[in-house]
Amino acid sequence: MLGITVWIIFFIGSYFIIFFAADIFLDNLKDICVIYNLSPFIIGMLVLGIDPEESIASIIAAINGLPYVSFGNVVGNSIIAMTLPFSISLLFYTLKFKSLSRFYFIILYILLINLLFSFVFNNFMFISGLIALGVYIIYFLRNLRHYSQEKDRITEDIEDDIKFNEIESMELQGSSKAKKIFITSIGFIFILIGGELLILSAGQIIDILHIPEAFFGFIIIGFVTNVEELTLILKSIKKKSVDIGFGGMIGKLIWNLTITFGISGVIMMNISFKFILLWNWLILLIIIVYFNLSYRRDKLTKKDGLILLVIFIVFIIINVFFAEI
Repeated sequence: MLGITVWIIFFIGSYFIIFFAADIFLDNLKDICVIYNLSPFIIGMLVLGIDPEESIASIIAAINGLPYVSFGNVVGNSIIAMTLPFSISLLFYTLKFKSLSRFYFIILYILLINLLFSFVFNNFMFISGLIALGVYIIYFLRNLRHYSQEKDRITEDIEDDIKFNEIESMELQGSSKAKKIFITSIGFIFILIGGELLILSAGQIIDILHIPEAFFGFIIIGFVTNVEELTLILKSIKKKSVDIGFGGMIGKLIWNLTITFGISGVIMMNISFKFILLWNWLILLIIIVYFNLSYRRDKLTKKDGLILLVIFIVFIIINVFFAEI
């Protein structure tokens, strides 16, 4: 009993290490971008689009021979992020937002097909990983081009951003650039340490309690790595910046299915087919299709929140009772 208690404490503690180290890493990375006059768009990409906790957890799981923990974290984390935070928020608020380019949903559908091929076809995981990384490059370059066009069209807004950056940059110049880089590096090192401890303790808990690896990946790690998503959505609503919160979630989803899955897939090389993989893939497909259709209405209501909550509950039930299938 003492053994399982210690490993559970290690598991919880390691995630807190990742959680706080990620804040330090991203905050200082943002400051570095301002100091070196990187564009506001790039800063936004770095702050909202990157999810180092999920990436480190999946990559280290892949390195340690836990493919279902790695794959489950990618898919389970994405499902939880797109259901639970929105369902809770929508029970109290109606969310209105601007239209989103179809490009992002096209990217998501391509990534879903790639994800399906990765576990349906034998030895296709490595190729799927490379494809996912290639898609992220296209996504990144397209956003750079789109930002350039917006810069030409909305000169006044961009000038305001530049003035803001200049003021903030002057304030930051007083602090040492070397210190910022050092703190950023330390934050990243602690993310790596926390990720290693997280997966090590996860493996021990799976062995001691005989928990199905797929269940642990899809549910447990998916839950603990989604604390920030709920905070992001609630804060964006409170500040009346719903588009920022929703954009951050779409960026996170694409990051999960490209960088996190891509690197993990290349490392895993292969994964044995289980029906639980297909069931969770179908749930993620339903969620993306639902958001695609809902976005045409330019708003999400309490009804949408209840539907997303039902999808979330179905996801939990499937992974509780059919994890070993």
